[in-house]
Amino acid sequence: MAVVRLGIAGAGIAALQVLPHLSALAGKMELAALADVREDNMRFFCERYGRKVPMYDSVEKLCADPDVDAVWVASPNALHAEHTICAAKHGKHVICEKPMAVSIAQCESMVEAVDRYRVKFVQGHSKAFDTPIRKMAEILAGGELGRVIHIQTWNWNDWLLRALVDSEVDTAQGSGVVFRQGPHQIDVVRFLAGDAVRSVRAVTGRWEPAYPKGEGNYTAFLEFENGTAATMMFDGYGYFDVAELTWGIGESGQRMNNPESIVPRARPSGPISAAQKYQMVREGNPYGFGAGAGWDESSQRRNPFFGLTVVSCERGVLRQHPDGIYIYTRDGRREVEAPAHRGRAPELMELYEAVTANRPTLLDARWGMATTEVCLAILQSSRERREIMLSHQSRRAAAA
Repeated sequence: MAVVRLGIAGAGIAALQVLPHLSALAGKMELAALADVREDNMRFFCERYGRKVPMYDSVEKLCADPDVDAVWVASPNALHAEHTICAAKHGKHVICEKPMAVSIAQCESMVEAVDRYRVKFVQGHSKAFDTPIRKMAEILAGGELGRVIHIQTWNWNDWLLRALVDSEVDTAQGSGVVFRQGPHQIDVVRFLAGDAVRSVRAVTGRWEPAYPKGEGNYTAFLEFENGTAATMMFDGYGYFDVAELTWGIGESGQRMNNPESIVPRARPSGPISAAQKYQMVREGNPYGFGAGAGWDESSQRRNPFFGLTVVSCERGVLRQHPDGIYIYTRDGRREVEAPAHRGRAPELMELYEAVTANRPTLLDARWGMATTEVCLAILQSSRERREIMLSHQSRRAAAA
């Protein structure tokens, strides 16, 4: 297969983030079709990126297209399982947005379908694909610093100040920050710890009156089978942004216009309509950033920061800087360069190489299920105020 032909299920924010990076894989991967219930959004993407492709009003029709080899599942979280299974049944490889699904039963059905129909699955939109995280894992695998003792990853941002529809802030629909932001941090600590998570203890909160159905913060403690510990903290209320601690650089590698400008922004009054959201997508402003807030898209892209991550080992410490990694040892601090990557290109390349070389994917369906189990355990632990033992974990060595 010389070129992998990609269909995108869901012409929303994910499509806005994926399509610009297909050009980096010219001759390897190309857009073959779109599926969405909103034809105007599909037409927008075709016109914006100069691609005339079939447009379908259902994922089933997209998956049945013989000219589609793989599907990027970017539908609402509660539909990820249905659409992944549909793609697998039609012999299509899958990149699935996080979270993989909203229950273990759904995840198990997805794993079974991927195995039965022998298709490749990549857990997409994972910060484990970020260059700095991959470089940290490489350094850890080299053994210089000894075993990982503990990992801390913290993030404060404005997630709940953004323009959000009801399905993005409702835990019952697989949303709120535990499902929508948690997988980023979970994938980072799992990838670096290099072992299965044994247990989770967590506290969550719903402190934004405009969004009473979904979490806006969590603090979680993870214990791994190898004894490594990790703490994860996320706060999406928008009173402080972690970019103040990361050289003003955000999760896409762009520089923040003004980190202090986040505080005076208006608080949300409640969810917006789907029509409003998709109009913002077409305007290239899906989060509804106002003037003076948000990110400088014209600035030079650096390595992405999803908050601040510090890895403590037997013989040293790792943390990220804008162009790579700082290594702290008894000899002092030194830098290791890590060239910046752009957007979703790493996931696209991962699927391309797995398909064309017929090799396993780095973050497969079992990886996605394990991360989903941690999300569910965070919610359960907070609800029941106790430690939750896990049973659906997979191991991925830091050397991977």
